[in-house]
Formats: sequence, C-alpha cells, structure tokens
Amino acid sequence: MDRRQFLTIAGALALAPAANAAVALDAKAERTAPSGVRLDWTGAGAVSVLVSPDPDARKAAMRPLKTAAGTSVSVEAPVSPRPYFLVSAADGRQTRVAERLLPLEGGRNFRDLGGWRVAGGQQVKWGKIYRSGVMAGLTLADMEYLKALGVLTICDLRSPQERASEPNPFLNTPGPKVLATDYDMSASMAALMTMKTREDALQGFADAYVGFLDMLTPHYTDMFARLVANEGPLAFNCSAGKDRTGMASALILSVLGAPRATVLQDYALTQVYTPPSYYAKMAQSGGGGASVTAQQMQALAKLPPEVLQVIMGSDPEVMRRALAIIDAKHGGPVALTKSRFGLTDQKIAAMRKAYLT
Repeated sequence: MDRRQFLTIAGALALAPAANAAVALDAKAERTAPSGVRLDWTGAGAVSVLVSPDPDARKAAMRPLKTAAGTSVSVEAPVSPRPYFLVSAADGRQTRVAERLLPLEGGRNFRDLGGWRVAGGQQVKWGKIYRSGVMAGLTLADMEYLKALGVLTICDLRSPQERASEPNPFLNTPGPKVLATDYDMSASMAALMTMKTREDALQGFADAYVGFLDMLTPHYTDMFARLVANEGPLAFNCSAGKDRTGMASALILSVLGAPRATVLQDYALTQVYTPPSYYAKMAQSGGGGASVTAQQMQALAKLPPEVLQVIMGSDPEVMRRALAIIDAKHGGPVALTKSRFGLTDQKIAAMRKAYLT
C-alpha cells in the first residue's frame, strides 16, 4: 500500500464517525395494545431501548427493555405510569420518545408537543406541553391519568358558549387550574357559511387563523406568560383541537425553533387522530357539536363536500398560508409573539432552556 492509498483510507475512517453522527436518530412510539407499544426508528440499524416513567430520567436510571435490529420493535409497556423511552444507537446517538397521542378513554386529539426537532438538533421535551380538543368526555380514569402526569394548567381557548355547552370536568374537581377569557366568535362561524370552493375554504380558513391573533390575544398572551414561568406541565385546547389550538401550537413550536415543515407536520396530525369523517358525520346528523350549535351543524352539512373537507380537516396548506400572511405582516411568528404576546429575546431563551433537550 503506497502512502497516497494509506492517507485516503485513514482519512475516510477518520471522517466516518462524524458523518455517522450527522445522521439524526429519530423514533416514534404508538400504542398497539393495552400493554404494548411499537417503536419505529430511522438512522440506525440496531438500538437499545430503555424506559422510565420520568421524561427527564438519566440513562443510568432507566430500565433496559430490549435490544433490537432493524427499524421497529414491540415492547411491553402499560398505559400508566406513562412510559418514556430512550432509543440508543451503538455509536452513542440517542433520542427520547413517547406516545404522541395520549391513550385516553374519552379524550379528543389530546397529544404531546414533545419530540419535535428544532434548529441545532435539540428536541422539544416530552411531558411538558400538551395540545387537545374539548375535554368534556374525559372519564374519571382519564382525569386521574392527567393528574398523575402532573398537568397543572389548562388554557381553554373556547368561547363562552362552547364552554357552557361542554364544560371542562376539572372545573368541578381538584386538579389542573382551568383558565379562560370570554370573546365572541359568531362572525368567524358566519364567514364559513359563505365558502363555495376548496380554494375559498383554504384561503378563508387561513384568514380566520390570522384573525385568531386579534380575537385570542388575551389567551395567547396569558399562555406564553405561563410557559415562560414554567407553570406546567401545561395543556391548551379548543373544541376540535386543530384551529385555535393549531395556531397556538404553531406559535409555540416556532418560538422553540422548530422549522416550518415541522410546524406544518404537527398541524396535519389532527386529521390522522380525528379524521374529517368524524366531524362530517356530526354535521350530516344535524347534531350539535362542541364548537357549533345544531343550527350551524345543519348549515355546515349543506356546504359543498370539498369545502366541508377543508373545514373538518387539517390540510397543512391552510396553516402554510396563515403563516405566510404572518411572515408578510409581522416578520414571522417569532416576531409576532414579541410584538403582540409579551415575549422578549430573554423570555424566548428561558422557554428554550425549559422545554428543549
């Protein structure tokens, strides 16, 4: 072997670990049985899986579950206490993962904002910030489960009529503090009824999302103040958990440094967990829902199917357009939170320190 060959091979070996480290180790967890969870990962051929009920547990304090090759494995994990997994590759790369959709009996779209990657490769911590739809259907077991997770504050983004129709069960029992502020959203509902085409619906919904920034200024300001104060774990919700809640989630993830593609991915998950067909059936039956009256449901049922699909779904194009408007009007969602919702560079740094790992 001549000197040139030796240097070429040595250089390749020296660069291999760095190249390997650049490949992110990503994983997801999904419950497949009452006592079983499936883990899927990319970026490694073999991993070790550890578990703990503590989302911030040190690796040495976690219980080894399984070593597996390939890209997925099923593990034993009861619903409670909530399992938080550490998926670790042989080269030292690791990622924490938990079930994104909480396994609640009566929850609607109640999910964890943890796990999303942000600029610099950090992750949003699991078990700190939750987003949800209406909570009126929570069972006693669900409520005990959420209390065991340590949820301290619920920011209810619904209107007074919605809250009266389906009150949060924690209002009448010890548990998280439920916070809400009154406002009128009848004009927003009336605008929905004028949509005739899919394009009308996409743009109309995007405009409505931007309108939330004015309508819900007190709600979003209070929510961010509590996040800055690390007053949590904290949950925020509306009725479907996709529109007013979707904008709140987009703002939070943007502040934490998530790329736009990740913000849109989080938004789109609602139609995975609560597909449009769920709400379409409610509209077709003429029954009252958590976010609309029976009369409004009947009116929605008369809309063109392509319009109803957008209204009942979470097409990422809606959020993409809404954020594009925010970019043009306010310089982006982070700049918006600083000019409108009380954040500063110092407060944003505090949030990133509290909620990123």
